[in-house]
Amino acid sequence: MWPLVVVLLAGACLINSQQNVAPAVVPLPPVALATGGEWTRDVKPVLDRRCVVCHACADAPCQLQLSSFEGADRGASKHPVYHGDRFEPMKPTRLFVDEKTTADWRNRDFFSVLSAEGDSAAKASLMQRMLELARAHPLPPNEQLPTGVEIDINRTLYCPHDSEFDVYATSHPNGGMPFAVAPIANREYQTLLSWLAEGAPAPRSSGALPEAATSAVRKWETFLNGDSAKERVTSRYLYEHLFLAHLHFPGVAPGPYFRLVRSRTPSGKPIDEIATVRPYDSPGKAAFFYRLAPVHSTIVNKTHMVYALGDARMARYRELFLKPAWQSEAIPSYDKKDSANPFDTFEGMPARARYQFLLDDAHYFIMTFIKGPVCRGQIALNVIEDHFFVAFVDPDSDASVIESSYLDESKEWLRLPAENRSKLTLGGLWLKYFVDWRRYVHFRADTYRKRDPQKLGPSLDDLWDGDGKNDNALLTVFRHFDSATVVKGYAGEIPKTAWVVDYPILERIYYDLVAGFDVFGNVTHQLSTRLYMDYLRMESEDLFLSFLPADTREPIRDSWYVGAAAQTKEFLQNRLTNLDIGTRVSFATDDPKRELIEKILAKVSPTVRGAPDLLNRCTKPPCKRAGADTNERRAEDELRKLASVKRPFVRFAPDVAFLRVRLDKNGTRDLAYTLVHNEAHTNVAFMFDEDGRRNPDDDTLTVVRGFLGSYPNFFFDVKLGDLDDFVARLAAVDDEADFTALAVAYGVRRSSPKFWTTSDWVNEGYARTDPGEAGLFDLNRYGNY
Repeated sequence: MWPLVVVLLAGACLINSQQNVAPAVVPLPPVALATGGEWTRDVKPVLDRRCVVCHACADAPCQLQLSSFEGADRGASKHPVYHGDRFEPMKPTRLFVDEKTTADWRNRDFFSVLSAEGDSAAKASLMQRMLELARAHPLPPNEQLPTGVEIDINRTLYCPHDSEFDVYATSHPNGGMPFAVAPIANREYQTLLSWLAEGAPAPRSSGALPEAATSAVRKWETFLNGDSAKERVTSRYLYEHLFLAHLHFPGVAPGPYFRLVRSRTPSGKPIDEIATVRPYDSPGKAAFFYRLAPVHSTIVNKTHMVYALGDARMARYRELFLKPAWQSEAIPSYDKKDSANPFDTFEGMPARARYQFLLDDAHYFIMTFIKGPVCRGQIALNVIEDHFFVAFVDPDSDASVIESSYLDESKEWLRLPAENRSKLTLGGLWLKYFVDWRRYVHFRADTYRKRDPQKLGPSLDDLWDGDGKNDNALLTVFRHFDSATVVKGYAGEIPKTAWVVDYPILERIYYDLVAGFDVFGNVTHQLSTRLYMDYLRMESEDLFLSFLPADTREPIRDSWYVGAAAQTKEFLQNRLTNLDIGTRVSFATDDPKRELIEKILAKVSPTVRGAPDLLNRCTKPPCKRAGADTNERRAEDELRKLASVKRPFVRFAPDVAFLRVRLDKNGTRDLAYTLVHNEAHTNVAFMFDEDGRRNPDDDTLTVVRGFLGSYPNFFFDVKLGDLDDFVARLAAVDDEADFTALAVAYGVRRSSPKFWTTSDWVNEGYARTDPGEAGLFDLNRYGNY
């Protein structure tokens, strides 16, 4: 993996002076690069496969983003984005957004990695010296990393300048690049050195867009910049919800992709993006225009959230937002307090239009808070369980949609933490938003009580069924410690918890964790964001519980919040409402939670439900997946033995492991599966001491066909004929030594000679099977097993 500037615990790599003496690097002849194509044809493919897999997004080591020439040219910084205890927000450092030139980035303390600077002008570039350092200290093949080589993502960043490199190399001989993995191929090494020796020339052009894409951009920019107040409010709503999307046009896929931005310049002129921290921050007093800016960076999975535009989409927007009879008498204010509350800003827009817009692409909107631009979200994500299902309230059953006064009466209680830019203490913020939240919960309960005087309760018809055709209606969320994944359908065994989400919950989740979240913000902002999400999780869980028999709701919820502190918190903060109201769902078993989920699955159409999960929910063996060939059935019969069981081996499994099942020598027919470790907790009621609330006896493993997750923690490479042995040995793992032995037999360690070829196979397989959604996987969290 590629940290050009390595993060190591202070003093962790100090070793004796004899080890500090680097062996001479055997020089390799330079590679002759064809003129005019050095970056695009020769250099970029190497950087993508060997560097971008660690150096992309805000979590790139030392902010060095190598997914574009502009990022490589910007260089590195000693200022970390992830600094959880800062009292003042840091100035944002978003590539392509917050500064326009390399000189501006130099003024922001970014330093070059492509050329030597200052009095070291005669020396090689920092990138070259890092490459040479790794070549001089190769790892022992197939061994665990040497003692003292720290790979944790929270390790201290060193980030040496040119003048500091010699000291760095002496203290950290294993700190070259690629960092703590097998060496790259000679030709890749030579290609980069030859490019650097030529002065790291920039690409000659960014490439012309296809005519179909250019035409579509013009059409959409015209639509988004309509003159009427109604059109302008609609475009503002769309921008605030799509600013993170990788937009593309059907028929011009995969790519090019675009970002929706606010520009000082109109369509047809070069884009001059207005940089604001949040999408609802004021763009200034001058006129601005919504524009589609091409995405120049290499697509990486962790930030790739695809949203399709096209004629059908534009027609849908007209139907939802422009056709209904509503008027906006004035353009909503960008006042910080008002703009942070979407129920204030867009109060004139029909709630049905807003909610249906979110439901149409619920997978995308849930994914924005699951993935987003943050790339590291343990504090935000430890508010959710490792595995849960999501369903949505039908718009025709949502009081906030069908009662015109609902949102107007409750909007003051629906304000979000991001509106508060003051220096209130965390305790003050918690009290303010807790009181408002409880008022809203009681308001909601009273509203539904009035609508249901006979106290019959909700029915299955109150859940959105995707209108029989939309596969966004049922979703599954997997949390992988500090990252997460959302997939369509219900994947895996019946989970511990489930959510039912209505419009006010969905909109608040989005504005709390996406539109209103600032990764560069101070500790108060980040913690208050997490605390507010705690309320939204409980609200969603309680809506799910409301579909169960009244006498089972509290016992089931108590099983989700085990521990005296959690029980006290639930009693004081979130006592269930409307326990005297029943449910119109009929139950016949003593496991109503499972029964409800099975009824939801049975209610929706096959298009919405998707294929049954016969790997993890095989109730009547033998389970044979439709369309599976003999090899796949043989593989899945074995893997099913690992799925959804609570056994000691699960606790030792990586969060996300990719399994390659080999069928032939060339690998083109090999099978891919993901093993997902779902870590159990006694509760997720608190943001700290997560380890103290772990319940590993209840951990489970979900087995998924294909690739799931953005950050694989390990690769397994197993021949089909050996799969039974692999499964048996994994199932027998009882301690870390057992798992290490399994990794030796079937794993691909960081030092393995086949580490890079396996990484390539994974990325190529993903691009081949899902070209629209695929992006490079990130290796920053790859383990040392």
